[in-house]
Amino acid sequence: MLKQFEINNYVRKQLQDYLTEKKLTLEQAMAEEASNNEIAAIVHGGLPGMVRKIYSLGKMQAFFWEKRDLIQGFIAERLQAPAKSAKKK
Repeated sequence: MLKQFEINNYVRKQLQDYLTEKKLTLEQAMAEEASNNEIAAIVHGGLPGMVRKIYSLGKMQAFFWEKRDLIQGFIAERLQAPAKSAKKK
């Protein structure tokens, strides 16, 4: 299911800004429950509206904490991938 979703450029920038501000690596942030919850909130905010309605922030935070190793790898891959350029109108 995770592979269905891409991390858009806005969320990518928010995550990178968060990690820079907190002076943490993604691995360090995902290892602490409080910062893990903040990472989940950033990602949750970038999901399509319908998905956010179905999958609450609380569920997302619990999932991120329980599956932190899996999620950390997924997010790391997405952050290292080249940013997709905006579609031309």
